[in-house]
Amino acid sequence: MKSYIRISLGTLVCLLTFATLPAIAQEQDVLLKAMNDELQRNVSRLSLEGVSTPFFISYQVKDNRSVHIQATTGAITRFDTSHTRSMDVRVLVGDYKQTQEHYLASDLSFSYFNFNSSLPVENDYAAIRRALWLSTDRAYKSATEQLEKKRAAIKQQNLSEELKDLEDFSRAEPETHISPLHEAQMEISSLQERVQKLSGILKEYPEIYLSNVTLSVDQVTLYFVNSEGTVLRQPRTLVSFLASAATQAEDGEVLDDVIVHHALALDALPDDEKLASEIRMMAKDLVALRSAPLVEDSYSGPVLFEDQAAAELFVRLYLGSEGLVASRTPIIEGPMAMMSGQMQKRNLGEKINKRVLPKDVSISCVPGMTRYEETDLIGHFTVDAEGITPEERFDLVKNGKVLALMSDRVPTQFTKASTGHRTASLGMGLDDGVAPGVMEITVQEGESFKAMKGLLLERADDEGLEYAYIVRRIRPETVAPPALDDAFSMSFSMMQFGGGGQTPLGDGLQLLRVRVSDGTETVVRSAEVMRPGASAMRRIVVSKERKPWNTTLEGQSSIPGLGSFISIGRSIAGLSGGIPTSLITPRGVLIEELEVRKEKRPYTPKPPLVQSPLVK
Repeated sequence: MKSYIRISLGTLVCLLTFATLPAIAQEQDVLLKAMNDELQRNVSRLSLEGVSTPFFISYQVKDNRSVHIQATTGAITRFDTSHTRSMDVRVLVGDYKQTQEHYLASDLSFSYFNFNSSLPVENDYAAIRRALWLSTDRAYKSATEQLEKKRAAIKQQNLSEELKDLEDFSRAEPETHISPLHEAQMEISSLQERVQKLSGILKEYPEIYLSNVTLSVDQVTLYFVNSEGTVLRQPRTLVSFLASAATQAEDGEVLDDVIVHHALALDALPDDEKLASEIRMMAKDLVALRSAPLVEDSYSGPVLFEDQAAAELFVRLYLGSEGLVASRTPIIEGPMAMMSGQMQKRNLGEKINKRVLPKDVSISCVPGMTRYEETDLIGHFTVDAEGITPEERFDLVKNGKVLALMSDRVPTQFTKASTGHRTASLGMGLDDGVAPGVMEITVQEGESFKAMKGLLLERADDEGLEYAYIVRRIRPETVAPPALDDAFSMSFSMMQFGGGGQTPLGDGLQLLRVRVSDGTETVVRSAEVMRPGASAMRRIVVSKERKPWNTTLEGQSSIPGLGSFISIGRSIAGLSGGIPTSLITPRGVLIEELEVRKEKRPYTPKPPLVQSPLVK
């Protein structure tokens, strides 16, 4: 029996592309060479008789060197340094029109999940290739099975014409981006002393039941190669400082607050004097909150978001699955197909060419912007995690109207090709996702920030209200709340699946009730601020003054509705990191009608029976 090796024109181009890679890059980087060589071999040889051969293979490797230091009340509770390598193998069978992806089988086998596993951290050429070979083999065998199941499932369903004509994978031109390797040097002992000293401040406040100060440094080199000829080596660093504290009111309500700073380097964090001042202010505010009045009545009226809360408002509304990120619902087989509508979250693609913000407000991705005023922007990048170069300025919303969505190489009904915004997460075990890098909100005119409180009171007075609300801080989504009780049950109670009804915007860590008659402010507790509707956002008033904010985002879950489980696992493990993202947002955002109501808690843990040993 004769055997034949068929090499397509695309494969031939791929082989030629790899053959002409810069020799110095391969000689200096054993990992990159091993990835290239194993990819070439599998492209030319991987096949099963009677089934589709791969038309696309990609390898992503994250080489992660991390330091994580955590302390409570002056004592180190966690210290580790690690060097890990994780690989993500993606094998597509079929063709660009139809692959095995975007399919959820009745046995809950997820075709979305690529073959993720660890890779040797030593630059052992043979060991690296062996690990890649085994993962590629498993990925291919699984892909062929999933494609046949998917084709059978499609025959059983009546897909809309739009979905029938939608391709599964978009084309992209090959690119090569190889950046120099680097590794920052750190004095570990001095970092430990710094964290211990800062955490020791909270010993001065025995009313605080739980507190942590955490410093994390993740130095990640992202490697990416694919069978189209793209080669990427991109080093990135994320430094994160987190101080968190929690206590309880006399009625048992759990109260917490956080301080978060993200930077590109250790020396870019605020100095210890400023951090100490912030920690003391957080502790004083939290102690005072224990005796703060409760929100008892539902409120509907103007609400002002200031500074960090204003930035987090834009994150919650526009950078998630219901915002300006394109998403695709999978083909679902069996009984779960009936749930597909509930699992799908509607993004703003349905609002393209429609107004969602005031006419003088625009939102753009500017991923190449490295600095704004005196702040380094941690989210900036020049090429995304799939090796695609984004536009210098990509307008999402122009003069209040939605123009486009961010996307990767997965086509959706609103996007046909990648916009170059597939972004790698930094840290251990976290999903990548679609993110802007740097998102800029521009305002043509706007109000003075100093005048925003006066406008708030005017609006409230016009409606005959005695008071209005100001939100100054909202806990970022990537920061888990301190758990005074069972960590799993706390996280589980906050899970929210897509669909149905109005939901809270987020945890308002600092909410103030403002009396209309004299403008006096009173901190209140036991409240939740509801998510604003589309009509409310079209009438917002924003300040002309803007401010940069660095934050991190959660990666998009591959399966709709399962993101909560990923968040729970991350919260329990205490993992740091995320997708580095920077925003330039107005300092003030006034929503003219928003609901604030008494918090609905599934349960309230009892306060400690014996007072803290820190009480003198």
